[in-house]
Amino acid sequence: MKAGKLIGWVLLACAFAFAAAETAAQGVAKQYGIMSAYTVLHTLIPGDLIVTKIIIQKNLHPLLWDPVIRAILWLPGWLTLGVPGIYLSWKFREGRDMSDELDDDFPISTYDDIVAAAEELDEHMAMEDDNAPSKYEHLSDFNLTAEPEENGGPEDLLGEFKLEPEHLADPKKSED
Repeated sequence: MKAGKLIGWVLLACAFAFAAAETAAQGVAKQYGIMSAYTVLHTLIPGDLIVTKIIIQKNLHPLLWDPVIRAILWLPGWLTLGVPGIYLSWKFREGRDMSDELDDDFPISTYDDIVAAAEELDEHMAMEDDNAPSKYEHLSDFNLTAEPEENGGPEDLLGEFKLEPEHLADPKKSED
């Protein structure tokens, strides 16, 4: 597992190095745009590329160089090394396995959270007996400047927060 991750990171590092080498080869060859890996290697290290070709054709097999390796070298080097590097790094990344820890009772999405909260509110409202209608039909019927009721009603709870007419924007309007 760690070997796959290490190989993936090494391939990614080689892909970045090959991208830098491609930039250098573009400057040497005075050619711009994406270059194949073969062109980059032939521009920067032509002797080593020819020696590698001869060794592969003589020691391994002549067909290995021409259809297989040459086809791979036709692609850009950073792509040839980067794609497998990304794949290996992603496949062997360290992360927790969600399939083992997933509980069926655990809400998975925000929608599930909203539905659960709405059901909890419905249960709470069903248990409350304080569903009596307010004596105020509209908000405009509520007057904060009125004197509190003698029996200690809800207006008495305002206490120090009760507004006096002099604190209002237009005190004459509240006296009417």
